[in-house]
Amino acid sequence: MSGDLKLASEQRVLPGPQLPGIVAELNHSERDQEIQRQILWLIVSRAILMLFGLNLADLLETLPPRLGSVPFISFFNITTVVLTAAYFGLWWSRRRPSWQLYLQIGADLWLTTLLVAHTRGIESPFVSFYLLIIIYSSLTLGRNGAMIGAALCAVLYSGVISTTQLGLISFGPPRIESETLAFRISFHALGFFSVAFLGTYLSVRLYAVKEQLEAKTDSVKHLEKLNERIVSCIRSGLITTNLGGTITVFNSAAEEITEKKSSDVLETPVQSVIGEELWLKIQSVDPLKDLRPLRHEFWVTMPDGEKRFLGFSVSPLMGKEGRLFGYIIAFQDLTEIQRLGEEIRLKEKMAAIGRMAAGIAHEIRNPLTSIRGSAEVLRSRLTLHERDARLMDIMLRESDRLNKFVEDFLCFARPGKQPKHSVELVSLLRDTSTLLENNPEVRKMHAIILRPEISQIAIHGNPDQLKQVFWNLSQNALRAMPEGGTLTIQIATAQDGGARITFQDTGIGMTREEKENLFQPFHSGFKTGTGLGLSIVFQIMDDHKGRISYESEKGRGTTVSLYLPPQEPASKSAHVH
Repeated sequence: MSGDLKLASEQRVLPGPQLPGIVAELNHSERDQEIQRQILWLIVSRAILMLFGLNLADLLETLPPRLGSVPFISFFNITTVVLTAAYFGLWWSRRRPSWQLYLQIGADLWLTTLLVAHTRGIESPFVSFYLLIIIYSSLTLGRNGAMIGAALCAVLYSGVISTTQLGLISFGPPRIESETLAFRISFHALGFFSVAFLGTYLSVRLYAVKEQLEAKTDSVKHLEKLNERIVSCIRSGLITTNLGGTITVFNSAAEEITEKKSSDVLETPVQSVIGEELWLKIQSVDPLKDLRPLRHEFWVTMPDGEKRFLGFSVSPLMGKEGRLFGYIIAFQDLTEIQRLGEEIRLKEKMAAIGRMAAGIAHEIRNPLTSIRGSAEVLRSRLTLHERDARLMDIMLRESDRLNKFVEDFLCFARPGKQPKHSVELVSLLRDTSTLLENNPEVRKMHAIILRPEISQIAIHGNPDQLKQVFWNLSQNALRAMPEGGTLTIQIATAQDGGARITFQDTGIGMTREEKENLFQPFHSGFKTGTGLGLSIVFQIMDDHKGRISYESEKGRGTTVSLYLPPQEPASKSAHVH
């Protein structure tokens, strides 16, 4: 494995067509950016080294006083500043960055050779500058750059030493024997090439480590993004906190459920979201002893006043060493599930009441029919005084009212006994609207508006029962507007092809208690009525596999929405035997 890694690293530092070295295998833009960073680092470090090193040497009196007619230290200081400014200008232009490297290395070789030649040649303390040139050549230009740099350093060094020993340069050191001279030149040349090889090896390893680090960094970033996507895509609300209860993560589902923005709740106490009671329960549990998640459900009031039933599951956030450092709180909006549960319980309750009601209604209806018939016979045969006639009328009227109550009771108890077939709802609603307009309870200050968004839609049902649903809801809406108002009836196609019908009034609305008992039998919000109208509506809708929902606010009216499923195609229904 290590051999493969080394081979891959070495292959990447082979010279390219434009620039040899490590950066040759990078794409054009990345290569230029890498070279630009190297050039900037080279410019700054060279300026610091030259100015600091030369001035320190001047203080130690190891430099000659003058270079011709110019002070030695001034010449090199000015040269360093001028070259640095020129290098910065070229770097800023971003033109041909690879050639800028070659230019700077060449200038450094010239300056170093000049410096060595004027500081006693073979005894010069600045010979080590050659080594620095070779090192950064290997780092920036790769293996070929390092070898070329080492060869140039060896040639220039041997040249300057030879010229000083031959007396061609008057400010050189005392002459030494040729054997010693050859040894020194060979020794330095060997050192130059050794540094070149070492620099090349280090540059390869450095680049391999850099690649591994970048790969690890990319992997970590990828995992972070993946984690963010997973957290954001979870449809459950997700909150993480530290031990003190400060929120550290608040995903998008949590924003939707709580109607709070993550920017508003991050770094704030979690009690503002889950409540003080649940937080106290969380703190009372020892996660090291009880590993089961803590579950809790309660109603929460949203910022707009709407109540939602939320279910929370709290788990400890543990580190590798089993140390607790926070909590994970997952929660869901269980409002619809809670309502469905209440609906199921209501259906079971109403079914039990219905079974009892059927027996009671029959026991009442039979003698009631006899009583009313006998009263009618007596009224027709006897000559009654005014007072007795009025009492007889009351008896007949109350018998009719009781008979109507029994009929409603039976309808509530046995809604599914009627045959069903294809029913066109728009025409059924038009008939209901016409009957309402001629109803004595409709006054001049009442307005009934029918707004069908479709011309026709058919469902499988019983027209008489559906008409009773429409009639009961319309009657309730009119009674909720004793001072007048508008009843708007709309019908449209649902997404699945079914029918969606709404009855919207501008009446008195309902209190919370009235809404909780809306479909309960014998609960009426009006002085008149049996309290069975909406219970019958609920039973009929359930028998038609439909749904009923409502929105109401005291003083702002009520909207009741009905959904009836689409009619199955004839071919599909005929296929079932």
